[in-house]
Amino acid sequence: MLRLIPIFIFGLMSISVLSEDCMAQEENNSLKIAFQQGSIREITRFLDDMVEISLDNDKRDYSRSQAEIVLRDFFRNNPAENFDLQHEGQTGDNLSYLIGTYHSLERKYRVLIRGKMIDNARFIIYSLGIIRQ
Repeated sequence: MLRLIPIFIFGLMSISVLSEDCMAQEENNSLKIAFQQGSIREITRFLDDMVEISLDNDKRDYSRSQAEIVLRDFFRNNPAENFDLQHEGQTGDNLSYLIGTYHSLERKYRVLIRGKMIDNARFIIYSLGIIRQ
């Protein structure tokens, strides 16, 4: 019976790691769809209280409400056609990044999203870079 305890603990730890990965994957898919649709409402849900936004190397810090206005203007001027998520990874404890290409009707943009997991349940964007290709 005592031999089963380590196996049980390992099983619980594995389930915990897998559920965190599933939650992160769901968040990434939601974010990908939001960019594909140019949905400022959905993207704003992921923004931290303060977020760094870089549009064509013009980097500034914005509050969430200011960032919403900046992004709304960007999507209004560059309507969404598609968003391809090319890479995602982690850089440290609860820090991760997504790299993709945003296709507007006229141009392509490289998108770098940096975020963090809060309480292992919610992905929050603290930096967003959008660079014309």
